[in-house]
Formats: sequence, structure tokens, C-alpha cells
Amino acid sequence: MIGPGCLSLPVAFKQSGLWCGFSLVFIFGFLNNYCMLQLVHCSQYLSRKKGDAHLDYGNVAYEACENSFKWLRPYKYVVRIIVNTTIIALQIGICSVFYVFVGVHTRELVEYYTTFQASTTVYFMIVAIPMILINFIRTLKGIGYCSAVGNVLMIISLGFIFQYLIRAEHVINELPWISDFNGILTACGSILYSFEGQAMVLPMENKLKNPKNMIGPLGVLSTGMSLVSVIYAACGFFGYITYGNSVEGSITLNLPNSVQFNIVKIFLTLVVSFGFMIQQYVIVEMTWPSLRQNILNAKFPKAPNVPFELLYRAMLVILAMAVAIAIPNLEQIIPLVGVSCGMMLAFVFPALIDTITFLPPLLRKYARSSSQHEKTKTKISIYYKIIQNSILVVIGCFGCIAGLQSTIRDLIQSNTH
Repeated sequence: MIGPGCLSLPVAFKQSGLWCGFSLVFIFGFLNNYCMLQLVHCSQYLSRKKGDAHLDYGNVAYEACENSFKWLRPYKYVVRIIVNTTIIALQIGICSVFYVFVGVHTRELVEYYTTFQASTTVYFMIVAIPMILINFIRTLKGIGYCSAVGNVLMIISLGFIFQYLIRAEHVINELPWISDFNGILTACGSILYSFEGQAMVLPMENKLKNPKNMIGPLGVLSTGMSLVSVIYAACGFFGYITYGNSVEGSITLNLPNSVQFNIVKIFLTLVVSFGFMIQQYVIVEMTWPSLRQNILNAKFPKAPNVPFELLYRAMLVILAMAVAIAIPNLEQIIPLVGVSCGMMLAFVFPALIDTITFLPPLLRKYARSSSQHEKTKTKISIYYKIIQNSILVVIGCFGCIAGLQSTIRDLIQSNTH
């Protein structure tokens, strides 16, 4: 669950202020964990009704509508399409961020060790070739090996970075505790982006031998999210107090150009490249089967599938490159991804799915209650569920709309200067 997004957190602290950013990491960690637990509860409840079938995010939304109020059932297909489209948009956004990371760090390393000079756009085009080749890995076994290597390199890199940040001189007294409202909204997008696993929670739960281990105060999700929040808060805090307002979109861009830290940058470039492949795999798995069935096999039944799948994978890499060229600044593209799709998948959709899953049974229970005590208890549960989920939806929608407005304004201002 610890991804390269943590390297961008120092700039989120810069956007929000030191202690405001520190608090926001734990607030978003708690809320993100709470909403993901809601989603897992819904998945397990609906899975039991389906005969213990494994459900992904889109199918949880589909089954929630199917088993909810009668007036909602006709919209189950639309709801699944909306959720899956948002997930795909998030994955494309994450891939674009990863692409920017690889391109920018490749440029920094090449220009430090050689005399070759070129624009960032040229480097984006150059790295397209290796990124396409990496994305041609189609088997889970191959992806698993790359993921394992990436995890080891990530741990080594974070160890080097943390020991340097902790031992460096700090400027804590010169930094603002809290910034303006627009800065806080932009920081919210960056922080939410760093918790980039919203689409991975249910697949992870489906692979557990005992899915019940996923939930609970000491469950896999809560324990993992607590650990991630502490590491993220430490990375953002020490990165910001070390470099202050000169901190870059990724803390690695501030690191000195010594041999050991250039090796760390190479390691992290490989980690992000492998992460890019994993995120692209999610997109391919969600979209290619229907494209193959409805377009390729329907119109060209004798056409070989593998070459067209590889072409499709290459097109996805080119799409990520196009977004990276359009928004080549990590400080701008990360909040944009976080406040849009991230807010919807982390807060809005889980709260709505939880409501339409558990509200009908609660209403039926209230109608069947024989004693006044049981009626009152059920009524409180109904009000609690409606109020808490309404708050989460409002937070998500407000964060999405206001955050997008703030991020787009920053994009326009930076492009006009």
C-alpha cells in the first residue's frame, strides 16, 4: 500500500502548511480507511447473498442496486458503468503521474552524467519505448516478479531517503503552520492521491483465505492504513522541514546528485515503471475483454487477439504520455487526479453503496419490530447511517468540486506566466 505517492507529500505540506498537512494525512487516512471498510462490509454482505461470489468495485455497486429499492434496480447497469469509468479514469491519471515521474527523473540523471540536453517533452517521447515494452508483460507471474523486485527497491530507497532527511538541517521554525483555503484544497488532492489503492482493496480482500481478516480494528486494512499513514506523515513532515518552500513535486528532485542518491533515483524510476505496468494491467483487465468481444471478434472473427492486445497496451502508454506532456508538473497533476476520481472512489461511492445496501434491511427491520425499544433502536441506526453517509458524500462532492476549481485555477495561472 506504500507507493511512490508518498514522495510527493512534502509539497502537500507546503501547500497546506506544516501542521495542517500533518493533521490532514491522519484525517484522510482515517476517513479513507473507514470508507474502504464500508465497501468491504458491503462486498461481504452482497457476496453471501450471491453464494460467496467474489465481487470487484463495479459489481459491488451493481449488486447493491440489484438488492436495494425497486426504483433503483433499473439503474444497476448505469451505476456499474459510472464506477468502472471512474476507476479507469483514476488508473489513467495515476499512470500519467508515474509517466511524468519517470520522464523527469530520466532527464535529471541523463543530463547529470552526459552532455545531452533536451526538453522534458523529448524525454517523455524517449521513455515511451521502454514503457511500452514493459507494458507488454501480460502474465500475472511476470507482473508478480516485477512487483516483488519493486517492493524491495522501494524499501531500500525509502530507508536511504529517511536517514538523510532525519539527519539534515531543519527549518521548522520558519514554516507556516497553515496556509490559505485554496492551498489546503490542493493539498487534500495530493494527500488523497498518495492513498492510491482505492481500486485495489476489493481484489486484495478476494485473495485472502479468510476475508474476515480484512476488517476489524486489527484487520489487514486498518493495520495497513495505520502504518501507511505514519510513514506518509513522516515523509511529508521531514521532507518539508528539510527543504522548506523550495521542496519539489517529488522529494527525490531535491536530493543531492551524489552517487548513492542517483542510485536511489534509478531504483525509484524502476519502481515507478513497474507500478505503471501494474496500474495499466488494471485498465487492460477492465476494458480489453469487452473490446475484444464486441469489436475485434465481432467484426474480425479470424483476427489474432494477441497483436491487437499489444497494440491496445501501446495506445494506453501513448495516452499516458499525452497527458504527461499536457501537464508535465508533478505538483499540478497529482492534486488533479486526487481531487477528481480519488474523492469519488474514496468517499462518495462507498457511502452511497453502503446506504443503498443496508438501508432497505434496516427499514424492513423497523417495520417488523414488535417492541417500542426495538423500534427506537432501529430508528437510531437508520438516522445514524443516513447522517454519516450524507456527511461523507458532502465531503467528497465538496472536495471534488472545490478542489478541481482550485487545481484548475493553479494550472491556468502557471501556464499564463
